[in-house]
Amino acid sequence: MPSIVPAFGWLEGLAWTTALRESPFGYPLIETSHVACIVVFAGLVIMMDLRLVGLAFTQAPLAQIQRRLFPWQMAAFVPSTATGILLFCVDPLRYYRNVFFLAKLVFLALAGLNALAFHLKTYRRVEGWDEDLQVADRRCLAAALVPDYRLEPPHPQ
Repeated sequence: MPSIVPAFGWLEGLAWTTALRESPFGYPLIETSHVACIVVFAGLVIMMDLRLVGLAFTQAPLAQIQRRLFPWQMAAFVPSTATGILLFCVDPLRYYRNVFFLAKLVFLALAGLNALAFHLKTYRRVEGWDEDLQVADRRCLAAALVPDYRLEPPHPQ
């Protein structure tokens, strides 16, 4: 089986990755931007989760909160991803065998699958979330905890 180490060595040796790695301002600026975008993204996701479980923003409909937060979530997610890729490209040999980095990638993949399941299944019924607030809050709590949970009530046989 071919090794990916030579490709990572090539990537690490490129002029722009070396310049960025050795720059007194470039690498710290990208790393700071990466962390700041992660914090903003996480804060926005937590705001939505708090609304889903009925602990915050209960005066606003769920659909409205989601419509307002989602563009901002993506505005933080995209640069976070881009800066993360840049950070990896600068020093790939350092990261590729790092257990914590690999665990981070696994958790990011799981979070991405959770978000995908939420948007493909649960979010399709967003307009009906606020019809019965008490029942909706309990169902939304389940939806926040279980990504495959369906928010609509069971259909009679």
